[in-house]
Amino acid sequence: MENEKYPIREDWKEYYDVLEGIRRTGVCNMWGASIYLKEFCPELSEKDAEGILCNWIHNYDALNKKYGWREWGT
Repeated sequence: MENEKYPIREDWKEYYDVLEGIRRTGVCNMWGASIYLKEFCPELSEKDAEGILCNWIHNYDALNKKYGWREWGT
């Protein structure tokens, strides 16, 4: 179920995918992943990267179901 406070944004799919890739590498605890998101997507401000990360974390189950991330590389 989508989080009402943090609605899933279709225009952020690219960012959600980057965050999923970061998660899969295990390079960091995901609460600190906004730095990596900003590195991969330099058009984002720090504040925007943090907001996208927060949205991704709060919607992870719904995003995983929607985009089938568990199926990547399986």
